[in-house]
Amino acid sequence: MLLAIAAVLFATVQTTLAADLSAPSDAGAEAACAEIKNALHALASAEHDESLALDLASSGGNSTAIVEARLSVLLDRAQDLRVVLEHVRQSAVARDPMVDQCTRMGFGALVMSEKLSSDVETVLFGGDDSVAQAPELKSAPPASPPARQP
Repeated sequence: MLLAIAAVLFATVQTTLAADLSAPSDAGAEAACAEIKNALHALASAEHDESLALDLASSGGNSTAIVEARLSVLLDRAQDLRVVLEHVRQSAVARDPMVDQCTRMGFGALVMSEKLSSDVETVLFGGDDSVAQAPELKSAPPASPPARQP
């Protein structure tokens, strides 16, 4: 189970890092997307660190403290992204198509990160500390295609 969570975290990191959110259209929109991109990179880095900690824990080591510490950092980075997304949504450029795309990407990463964090918490703090009783991860439904732009 831990290995499955680690694999999903790693895939999330790769997807987030591969996303190019900084295609400029104007200075305000570019700055908003850069702010989201920076928060996404910080979240991806925290997810990567959590994935490594889970990998250590799955190999039989007593790494619960490391997993907990990495989870705490991951939750902090998710909160940072949440704050950035709220700030951008309340900005003057919130309706810009590029900013809308960046915001959607940010919220998608946030939802996935929160689901994975919840799964890690279930494994860490579940009733009898049994990995066998942790919930299985379900594959996410395919994302809808981006809206056409005029």
